[in-house]
Amino acid sequence: MASKHIFETDEVKHFVSEMSPISQRKYMLARQVLCDVGYLRYPVGEKVDGCDNMFVIRILTKGNERFFYCYDDGDFVVVLHGYAKTTRRIPKNELDQALRVKEQLFGGLS
Repeated sequence: MASKHIFETDEVKHFVSEMSPISQRKYMLARQVLCDVGYLRYPVGEKVDGCDNMFVIRILTKGNERFFYCYDDGDFVVVLHGYAKTTRRIPKNELDQALRVKEQLFGGLS
């Protein structure tokens, strides 16, 4: 994969601004790797099981933040939704929120 451009929703930008400084730095580093390389490897990134074109950025700090993202058909990665992880599994309401944002941005195209 080639380098990518990153688009973040306003909700994601606000969520990042509320994170601790170390979490913000780790997010920005993961974001830069995603931009430069085009993908993330575990443990920083992973594919969401059962969802086409849905991935998670994993910020491994005390805040344990997660960000859902997807790829468009071109050179963009879209960061859809962020949340603080409190359970072992992805909460259904958080995944549903990311899927709603994806649907609003892409319609039936992605």
